[in-house]
Parts: sequence; structure tokens; C-alpha cells
Amino acid sequence: MILRFLTILLVCACVAIQPVQAGGGGGGGHGGGGHGDKKKEKASKEPSAPKHHREITTLESWVSVFPIAISVVQDDRVRGQFQVWLGMDVPDEKLRAHAEAIKPRLRDAWMTRLSQYASTTLRARKPANVDDLSRLLQSTADETLGKPGSRVLLGSVIVNMQ
Repeated sequence: MILRFLTILLVCACVAIQPVQAGGGGGGGHGGGGHGDKKKEKASKEPSAPKHHREITTLESWVSVFPIAISVVQDDRVRGQFQVWLGMDVPDEKLRAHAEAIKPRLRDAWMTRLSQYASTTLRARKPANVDDLSRLLQSTADETLGKPGSRVLLGSVIVNMQ
């Protein structure tokens, strides 16, 4: 009986604490015209980037891409996770502007191809073939951009399967 009570108490404490940790800050909750309103106005005018993200290079031709994480689904079950860190070097200014404009479409295309690759090729206790991945990501970028001219560069590939 006491063990059950302690378990329920622990679960309630975890649930109560979780939004505070995951929220990453928040909005003060006091209405009215205090000094916090100026901060909100200033913050809304400036584009916000995640604080944990740091550019890999200072090259103007660099197009950064957030890491891609894929659930590995095989035999109708989630078998693990597959993570890829990548970026693109696009020397052509027009193509780079196009790549930045369609970055969500590029990301979606890469995620689709990586999901197919993960479900058909990855196996537990076997590393991913980085050469195949590089070719796959490059061809996907060229197809999505409409022409070659970019260079997809892999930063890291992690396979975590059970």
C-alpha cells in the first residue's frame, strides 16, 4: 500500500516538473504594461535562432541543416533510431538562395529517403554505409533543387538499434 502511494506520488511529481523543464522559458504571465513588454516587442522583431545551434563554418556558401532523426521501422515495429547531421555547400548565389527558400522541402525529401533507407538497409550491430548515404543525400538534393551545383556534406551518422 505504501509502495503504491509512493509510486503515484513520484509519477505526479514527474508530471508536474516535466513542463517546466521542457518549456525552455516562458511568458511571465503578468498582464499589463510592465517593463517586460519592451523585451517582448524587441524579441518579436528579431528572428530567433535556437541557442544550442552553432554554425559549423563561416563560409557564405554554407547552408546549414538541422540534424535529422528517423525512427527505424522494420517488420512493423520500431527497431531503433537513425540520426544524420549534414549541411550543404552551395557556391552559386542563386542556387543557394533557392536552397534556403525550399529548405523545408529539402528536409522532407531527405527524411523520406532516409526513412526508406533505414527500413530496408540498416541492421542491428552494423554501421551505416556512409558512401551510400552520401550518394543518396546528394541525389535527393540535386532532384529537389532541380539541378546539380550543391555539395551535401555529412557531419555525423549514428545508428542506434536494438
